[in-house]
Amino acid sequence: MEKYIIFINEDKTKVIAKTLLTQDLTRKLKKQGFRKHHIEVNAENENDAINKVNKECNEHLDSLKDFSGGLVICSVCFIIIALVSFFIL
Repeated sequence: MEKYIIFINEDKTKVIAKTLLTQDLTRKLKKQGFRKHHIEVNAENENDAINKVNKECNEHLDSLKDFSGGLVICSVCFIIIALVSFFIL
């Protein structure tokens, strides 16, 4: 397995093996508007690397969805308690 680095532009993705990545290539990609994704992946090939990154990003999005859903429920409960206590007092 090889480690792959992911570079993302607005509508494009480049997957480059870490062993092939040089400073010149990194500068060139940054000039083209790409930014390095924060995840490095161990994979068999480029397609496998993209699939693993997509899977991990989807897991992060699901966790964020669960967290924000719980936060909304807590906020609504707090508002209801505040309103009830305001009208009772």
